[in-house]
Amino acid sequence: MSYKVAQISDCHLFADKHQAGYQGINPHNSLQAVLADVACHQPDLVILSGDVSAEDCAAKGLASYRLFSQLWQQSKLTAPLLVIPGNHDHLEPLNSELNDSAGWPVSLNAGACWQVHGLNTKTDDTCGEISTSELAYLTEQVQLNPALHHLLVVHHHPHACGGWMDNHPWRNSDVFLQRVAQLPQIKVVLHGHIHHASEAQSEQCVFMSAPSTCWQWANAKEFAASHEAPGYRMLELNDNGRVETRIIRI
Repeated sequence: MSYKVAQISDCHLFADKHQAGYQGINPHNSLQAVLADVACHQPDLVILSGDVSAEDCAAKGLASYRLFSQLWQQSKLTAPLLVIPGNHDHLEPLNSELNDSAGWPVSLNAGACWQVHGLNTKTDDTCGEISTSELAYLTEQVQLNPALHHLLVVHHHPHACGGWMDNHPWRNSDVFLQRVAQLPQIKVVLHGHIHHASEAQSEQCVFMSAPSTCWQWANAKEFAASHEAPGYRMLELNDNGRVETRIIRI
């Protein structure tokens, strides 16, 4: 048996659904196309790994989250949605509009053999950090469910990507990576932030990022966008802990 997960990331919605961004891409329209395609795959869970909004102020952020809600309803997706914040997001309106005011961290079961944990690495700037309380929560959840396989969702990239997005790093990622290495039940870490797909194996765990649902970043030394299309990641979580995955472009 397997459990089907779709990961979308870095939607960067504006309060004005007609506004375009980098490379002339309208993030509202590209997200609409992505969600319609995700719905065709009938996932059991959709994960949104941060940066839902592109807006600097909380009021406009709320407007962008309400646009996301409208697009979600239009997509006819019936799967649960797990959302975590990114560096561009506004915690209070994101939590109330898209997270049922549950706060973070948040966990849910994914079928009979997996558990998913959404963590918050947002700080007051573009960089990431994870708190000691969230690390303690993660450890407790894994130790309470040692027979399950565990998937973590974060926004910032735990490993350096080798490009200009390393100027916006996860400052204490070494502490996070050490904790992941100490908990062999953690099989997958999903993240966003870098606006391109990546995959790297480290001991028992695979670290994966998804494309943005709008514009993509080139993994270059200086700031640059790439010409890759918007997209998302699909995953099959197998009961034996193995994961099958692919990137789908729109």
